[in-house]
Amino acid sequence: MQSIPILGQDGVLRNFLSEINPAFSASQLKNALRLCQGLCSSLPHKSLSSMADSLLVPLDQSSLNRFLNESDWGCEVRQLDINRLHLMQKNRQTAFKKKGVFCLDDTLLTKTGKGMELTCNHFDHCSFSMKHGLSLVSLHYRDDTKNYNLFKEVYLRKSCLEARGRAHEFKTKLELAQDMLTTLIETEPSVLDLKSHFVFDSWFLSRNLTSLLESFNLKYVSRAKSNRVIKGLNMNLAEYANLILKDCDFVPHEFTEGNKSLILYCYTAILPISNLGDVKVVFVKLEKGKNVSFFLVSNHLRLTGKEIVELYKLRWGIEIDYKFSKQEIGLSEWHLRKKQGILRYLTLCFITSTFLEYYRLMGCFGRHFGKDTLLNTKGKEVRAYRHLMFERFIIWVYEQCSRGRKIQDLLWQFREKNSRNHEVIQFTCQSTRLLLMSESA
Repeated sequence: MQSIPILGQDGVLRNFLSEINPAFSASQLKNALRLCQGLCSSLPHKSLSSMADSLLVPLDQSSLNRFLNESDWGCEVRQLDINRLHLMQKNRQTAFKKKGVFCLDDTLLTKTGKGMELTCNHFDHCSFSMKHGLSLVSLHYRDDTKNYNLFKEVYLRKSCLEARGRAHEFKTKLELAQDMLTTLIETEPSVLDLKSHFVFDSWFLSRNLTSLLESFNLKYVSRAKSNRVIKGLNMNLAEYANLILKDCDFVPHEFTEGNKSLILYCYTAILPISNLGDVKVVFVKLEKGKNVSFFLVSNHLRLTGKEIVELYKLRWGIEIDYKFSKQEIGLSEWHLRKKQGILRYLTLCFITSTFLEYYRLMGCFGRHFGKDTLLNTKGKEVRAYRHLMFERFIIWVYEQCSRGRKIQDLLWQFREKNSRNHEVIQFTCQSTRLLLMSESA
């Protein structure tokens, strides 16, 4: 149990959840609120048992289990994602902008339990080995002020589905990505008017995906593998860079990231790439005189090389969101076995992450801590929200004392249950401080 109990009270979060799923009953809404605040809390492990024990009025873990696994929510998780998307488009501060990008990527949530549905062995690109877990493909939105998840799909390998007698359900990661893009355009047609760019890495650079985007007159920026063939030249991108290009062809460009600056050397050309057609290709070197480090391609032929690199840099937003969701709100810490419970837990994780962005963008943090408070990372957002949870607990204690309740009774209430009748009493200790740096933007 953490030292500060979770009150499960936040009017803004309650309204946020009720708009995402109006079908929630009063008790379901209360459980959703408890879980989202538990995901925001500083608990070292976001298990259902630890969140249930950390509530001001503790619940039995089975109540949260039934809520995730068995309770009728009134709609599927995909509809919850759609409702969340609609909610974020209602306000100018949280809606899509013309200079924003839509990022596609996947991540692996490693798990040890072999009996969990939706998990199997997947190749881990970080360790270059097979690991057991859940492979998540998702679509995110990113611009200069915001970064939040839109849709997610779970990928299962064909051999895994065949072993479970569900081979007909198999879809590749590319097919899952196409489904999410189609849902986005059908759900929010304004995307077509924004002329935004879709950004992804070389894994998703396929003819099927690019054709889908081009059918809607949408532009993309992607990293390309070095073995992409240039039609008519009988060579690939790596060979073109080594045999045709000279060091003097590369132009230096300065890029900034926060307070840091970086010089990259770029050469840009329009080339006919196999299965893609005529695209603008950017050859990028990290150092002058060295080999090309990576290749970027775009079907937006009017973009400069620097603009293509700047757009691709925004793809890092999805990596940041994955890292934050895993480290801070327990995206990979579930211990559920059933498919429905897992999908609902993942959905609540992304709802929580999106809510923190919503809370900041709508000025709620500013009203509490001052407009000049700098919350420019998701980690700072969650720490700020934890501090608000701490302040609400202090207010609750004050109200209890004002109503005549003795402080000794409150102290006794928050001792560990298994230590109340022992001679040596152990207390749970955990820092609740938050350092908020007040700086001008």
